[in-house]
Amino acid sequence: MRSPAAAENRGDGRNIVLIGPMGSGKSTVGAALARRLHRPHVDTDQFFVARHGPIPPYFSLHGEESFRAEEEKIVAELLDSPRPSVISLGGGSVLSPRTRELLAEQVVVLLDLTVAQAAQRLGDGSTRPILGEHPVQSWMRIYAEREQIYRDCADIVMSPDDEHIDVRVETIVRALHTTFRRDHSA
Repeated sequence: MRSPAAAENRGDGRNIVLIGPMGSGKSTVGAALARRLHRPHVDTDQFFVARHGPIPPYFSLHGEESFRAEEEKIVAELLDSPRPSVISLGGGSVLSPRTRELLAEQVVVLLDLTVAQAAQRLGDGSTRPILGEHPVQSWMRIYAEREQIYRDCADIVMSPDDEHIDVRVETIVRALHTTFRRDHSA
């Protein structure tokens, strides 16, 4: 986890970016957090769909490399918005070194979850092309590959124990206040 005190003082004018594995609730929690903070919410996957169409056909037609390149462009564009927002990133967005570099200037919240929670939320995985025929096993492999990257990018790590959206939002808001106070005193 990054040290908030090590970051230069940027106050609460930064974007709040939710990262984490597939199924962690980034879109749902992001929308609720944005309402609570009176900020716009943008989901990079929804933004991608609005610009390029559904992800599974795009993935099949153009491949993962093309998808990741477009995803990186979208993330950079959204992070550059003049109005601070709550932004929910796709699970693989952090694979881009450029995206990780841009995240260093934001407040990053990792939403973690357990394998059991992932299995329940992913269903058959049909809407997530990277999971293939064995969604839970694929999820476990992908999470193992990305977990350290998520943690290295995060200013705040949300435990999977708090499953209720309102509890997660309240915990994030409290952590944001602590992070901002710490940033101002650094």
